[in-house]
Amino acid sequence: MYHRYTIALYLLFATCISCVLGQNFTGANWIWIPGRAADDTYPAGNVTFRRDFTAANGKVPISVNILITTDNAFTLYVGGNLVGSGNTFTSAHRFCVPLMNGCNVFAIAAQNFAPSPAGLLAAFQIHYTDGTVDNIVTDGEWRAVNGTAAGFEQCAFDDSSWPAAFVEGPFPTTAPWNAPQNAISIPPETQDPGPSLQSAQWIWTNEVTGPGSSVPEGSRAFRKTVIVPNGGLVAQAKIFIATDNAFTLYVNGLLVGSGGSFTVANRYVVNFPPTSRVVIAVYATNAGGPAGVFAAFDLATFDCSKNVFFVTDGSWKYNLGTPAGFIDPDFDDSTWSLAVTEGGFGATPWGATTVPAANSPQSPAANGAPIAPPADVVA
Repeated sequence: MYHRYTIALYLLFATCISCVLGQNFTGANWIWIPGRAADDTYPAGNVTFRRDFTAANGKVPISVNILITTDNAFTLYVGGNLVGSGNTFTSAHRFCVPLMNGCNVFAIAAQNFAPSPAGLLAAFQIHYTDGTVDNIVTDGEWRAVNGTAAGFEQCAFDDSSWPAAFVEGPFPTTAPWNAPQNAISIPPETQDPGPSLQSAQWIWTNEVTGPGSSVPEGSRAFRKTVIVPNGGLVAQAKIFIATDNAFTLYVNGLLVGSGGSFTVANRYVVNFPPTSRVVIAVYATNAGGPAGVFAAFDLATFDCSKNVFFVTDGSWKYNLGTPAGFIDPDFDDSTWSLAVTEGGFGATPWGATTVPAANSPQSPAANGAPIAPPADVVA
């Protein structure tokens, strides 16, 4: 039986997952202060921008992903804290900043180096504990003033007398930034290397008598529970998995997919509501001869902390059967034994396992495997 809260969270998260698959400048505008000259230039000098943000009642923000560039330079603050700076408008910058529950302010000190066009372009993607997302972009809702005021970066600063920012036009069609020589380089959303099978171990049960030995036919259950360090939150799993002979994979009680090759791994990207605890369950079947499960995982954080990496190794647990409910995140596996390792990447008899370039789609459970609601698998 599946917990109703698990299914409810999945349905809620699935409605907004398209919001978090990528961040760019779509919907953002180039802004500056009112008073642009007839030739579309501004004098050299400093301009300060602010945008207050308070979460709706009942919603708790986790973090904000920020994409920003300025012609010519910027210094960015969030909630009164210095985040970063840049001074080349053709090179955008990305930042991830944890947010407090309550008032937060996005504040930017910008500079135009010489009489010329000037503009600020930014997008803010705010993540909440319920898995939903809000997007804020540079537009007429921002306030802007010439010069710099002491304490402007603080949430309590009163900017009520500041005028609204002047909207110069949308990205990517506004001149002069739409010229080919002014194309903006947008950095990748992550420098994460992803999961790696190089450090994974082939694992099975105590039926193994030696590396690659033959074991009885049949299905076995495997589980791994991961607690994110320091109370961090993760919201996506990248997974490479291969088995000898077949598997059905579950993440937090939801069905990811099935496969049946030890030479070519299945490659999955799975989204789920932010959580500090992830449970992986595998229904693995041996059709004769050697048997093994071989996998690597990369859990992406939602709170700006480092990703969590793990692989199949001797810390996994197994059961010689497939007990009812073993895929449930709250299933008690305390009496299960630790998996037996059979060898690493390239071990005999399996050899090197390759990983395809394309993601595997969500697929049905194998015959005999537990039925579960589908996970949100990115094909």
